[in-house]
Amino acid sequence: MTMSLLDLPVDIILLVFPYLDATSFLHLTSTCTAFHNTDFVNDSAYWSALVRKTFRVPNQPTAQHDGKRWQKLYKRLLTQSRIYTWGDNDKGCLGHSYDAPGSLAHLGPPRARRVNALRRRHISWPAEMQGTADLGVISDVQCGGWSTTLLTAKGRLHTVGVLDGMQFNQRRPPFMQTPAMRPTALQYPPGFAAPEERDEPSTAIQQFSSGRAHVLGLSDSGRIWSWQNIEHAGLHVKFLIHETKEDGSAAGKGAVHKVVAGWNKSAALIEGTGIVLWDPIQRGHDDTAVEDAVLILESALVPSSGYRRPKGKNAKHADYVDTSLAETVGQVESFVVLEHVLLFTTDIGKVFVAQIFWSDTEQRVGDPIETSVSDEESASFATDVQGSFRSFAVFLRDGSVLTSNQDKLMDLLRDGQAPDNFFKRIPALQDKGVISVAFGDYHFHALHSAGFITSYGNEPQACGALGLGGHGDPEGRLRGIRYQGMGGDGKLVPHAYAEGRRVWFEAEKRDWISFITAGGVDAEEAAPRMRMALGHPDVRCQGEISEWIEQQGRDWASKYGVKSEEDDDLGAYFALSVTAAGWHSGALVLVNENLAAKVQAACEVRDPSLPPEEAEDDAPETPAEDAGSIVSYAVSTFLDYGRWFLGISPYNVSASPVQAGRNGTAERVDNRRTEQIHVPRNFGEAPRDGYKYVWATDHFPRLRLSEGIEMPGDVPFNEWRYTRPEFDLHAVE
Repeated sequence: MTMSLLDLPVDIILLVFPYLDATSFLHLTSTCTAFHNTDFVNDSAYWSALVRKTFRVPNQPTAQHDGKRWQKLYKRLLTQSRIYTWGDNDKGCLGHSYDAPGSLAHLGPPRARRVNALRRRHISWPAEMQGTADLGVISDVQCGGWSTTLLTAKGRLHTVGVLDGMQFNQRRPPFMQTPAMRPTALQYPPGFAAPEERDEPSTAIQQFSSGRAHVLGLSDSGRIWSWQNIEHAGLHVKFLIHETKEDGSAAGKGAVHKVVAGWNKSAALIEGTGIVLWDPIQRGHDDTAVEDAVLILESALVPSSGYRRPKGKNAKHADYVDTSLAETVGQVESFVVLEHVLLFTTDIGKVFVAQIFWSDTEQRVGDPIETSVSDEESASFATDVQGSFRSFAVFLRDGSVLTSNQDKLMDLLRDGQAPDNFFKRIPALQDKGVISVAFGDYHFHALHSAGFITSYGNEPQACGALGLGGHGDPEGRLRGIRYQGMGGDGKLVPHAYAEGRRVWFEAEKRDWISFITAGGVDAEEAAPRMRMALGHPDVRCQGEISEWIEQQGRDWASKYGVKSEEDDDLGAYFALSVTAAGWHSGALVLVNENLAAKVQAACEVRDPSLPPEEAEDDAPETPAEDAGSIVSYAVSTFLDYGRWFLGISPYNVSASPVQAGRNGTAERVDNRRTEQIHVPRNFGEAPRDGYKYVWATDHFPRLRLSEGIEMPGDVPFNEWRYTRPEFDLHAVE
């Protein structure tokens, strides 16, 4: 009897796929029509496993069933992975040089130099990390309190900044950890080979986690490594009372499934035991150079966290599994360690919280309490929990994302019941394909499955942590940031929580918003609208203008009719992961440079005011020309600021600025109640001499606001690119 491959049951065929490399798999699915259907070609189990195995990309539970997406990522990860960082560059944690090219710190009075130094330390737009070109494929990035750590496809960790910015016990100046300004490989003790030197399962990291002041890594063999100083070799973590095994298997008693570096604790999920917590370890200055391991004497076990469900239809529970937890708790799927509490989700859709008790006299974790995530809006099945420091998010199977904080958890633990408004439902996070949420101290980001990042929260001292530009300037205000207080703390307007504010990676978008912020083609005509949008205490106009700006920046490539030749629908910049900690953030982005260049070229036209022979060709400016433009820009900028500080027209705020009245007409307001704005010189209309941007004739937007108010001006009203959202100004209270 003759049997073909197609005669086999589908379940058997799917079992064959994991043994094929990408080329063999594509050849197999091209052999006949039956194999070339989307169920086989875009098999999510195959492509997600291949990407994670080949590039060590961490699993994304909410996107693991999108096989088409994983297939596209496999193609682009080979050549296009880039790291972008933004926010406060304290201790070099962004991987950007303080002395960036084109610095103006040498020009102007001392105060101007201080302002410039602060601007270099505060990076408000995403910028590519320096020194990553030779690292190969980068598969993951995570921020720590004073650091940013990268994982390469070969399993090597590299870090910038310092791991522990509060360590003062060094015996030599400067008596603190020395910042690494470029990605520096984390070291192993003598005798251990680096992953790029040879295939060494004990040192090749498959999964890692950055805490506030330390990094944990889980190797291919199942070994736990811990680092607390970039200059010191890591330490192999062993436990006095908990068994771990290092045979490379992903199951069995002692197998380590995940490590988490929390705010001030380390944790690991160990099969047959559960979630184990311990204090971060560090290599002392008197330790011998050959020391390669540390024995953890004091640790704490999270009660009821050790159940493991057997795999396969006929599989049986191991003798070390407490089967009584199968239906009451379930198997731990994900967990996070906050400052004083731990949360975990299980495979039966439940969320549990447990308080951490840690002092000189006791180290323990309280009994977990189930946290209800059900309400009249959604079913109560949790699929993931993510968070850090004092904030967290719970993902539900229906696409909802719930956010909350540690204070409310403590109320739950104290009173036994959740307080009112325990969870927030930010509209921009609901049913929007959110894959992950990354929390800093006061800000957070959401990664969406379509490859873009949205920002929320606050940025202290206008540090740029939101990644929306500005650094206290009108560009940030036009994105929806309100700057307040002596330090210039920035807070997003409530309108921004309707659809979110996306992080822009395109350079031409920054030129565009700079041009609009300067008043567009006619700054004098736009002045009343700019004062209304950027300088008035009432948040309504700023909120709606920022939403209009957001819609114009969305789908930037399609706006100019540009598509990728391979038509992979991932766009020029596709964010694969996002991270945040402290006052800074980072992202792993796949950059299609050819498409990015096409989009930028589509934004440029020859300057119609110049004869063709005077227009430059497409060649970039020479260094000399660039240096001249820098000096010219510096002089012009200082003149602009000088006029602004003196209050000389046209850069002053009028003593009686105009705003739209409630009846739709213009009226005067008291300048003492008006937030002062700076209208800089007109720029952003041209990429270089001889060319103009296509928006060079655009005006500052004029809208009909949602309450019927009409913005003043002599130009036609602008239409919304998409439908204007229904703004819930109380959604984040």
